[in-house]
Amino acid sequence: MESLSILIPVYNWDCSQLIKDLHFQGLVLGIPYEIIVADDCSTNQELKEKSRIVAESHENCRYFAMPQNIGRAAIRNFMADQSRYDKLLFMDCDGEVGDKAFLKNYMEASSKAEVICGGVAHSVSNTEVGSELRYAYEKNADANRSANIRNITPYARFLSTAFLIDRKAFMDVRFDESYIRYGYEDVQFGYELEKHSISILHIDNPIIQLGLDTNEVFLEKSRHAVVNAFEHQDGLGDSSTLLNHYRRVRNFGLRWLFRIIWTFNNKRMEKNLLGAKPSLRLFSLYKLCYICSLK
Repeated sequence: MESLSILIPVYNWDCSQLIKDLHFQGLVLGIPYEIIVADDCSTNQELKEKSRIVAESHENCRYFAMPQNIGRAAIRNFMADQSRYDKLLFMDCDGEVGDKAFLKNYMEASSKAEVICGGVAHSVSNTEVGSELRYAYEKNADANRSANIRNITPYARFLSTAFLIDRKAFMDVRFDESYIRYGYEDVQFGYELEKHSISILHIDNPIIQLGLDTNEVFLEKSRHAVVNAFEHQDGLGDSSTLLNHYRRVRNFGLRWLFRIIWTFNNKRMEKNLLGAKPSLRLFSLYKLCYICSLK
């Protein structure tokens, strides 16, 4: 009989409703299942306590609280090590299941590939003042989020937001724990899946992400991601558009030019990106200039 471990890493988020919804769907499935919630040393004690209380009050649910923050990659590896069952469903904490058959859809597809990616959708509108950059970024990405498009380049389109994987396949790959800060750990994981010839299938079964980062938070996260890409570029293959552009610039000996642009224009670019009408083309240039400035 199939069995399922649902793994939810948490940081400064109340995931109590997500736990309740997944617990109910797990009961409906009628297979052995568990939910593991691991808090990565959240600083917001109120949110942390809400998730803990709900997790510990539900049967088949285990809760772990890390004594120190270990990072997005290590927390996922930790949960996999704690898991008991043969299918692992990783889910970000800041989401909700939009389909009452969310778990069923994943399990019905599980025999078709070792990794199943359901995709992601957003519930927010452009009325959130102060989050225009993230909204524009996600809105632009929506055009390429259908399973048909993602399956054209399945490994490059891997996202860790929500995915099902055979436990054995995960243990063969695992997340690279040198990724401490935000960004690119999922790109690296997708690249490792490809190198290990682990099959992957994208389906239309999205997790609904709630809320948007403010412009300031998203820009800071993006800079962290650029640093990750720069430091781990040899292990990311050709799946990253940013790295592909950076390598062309470097090969033509033009890093100096983009460093100059960064030095004299980064504050001007940030003024646009933090404003009400951010330019996504400028955002791409901003990241390229930033990576060229790193040493």
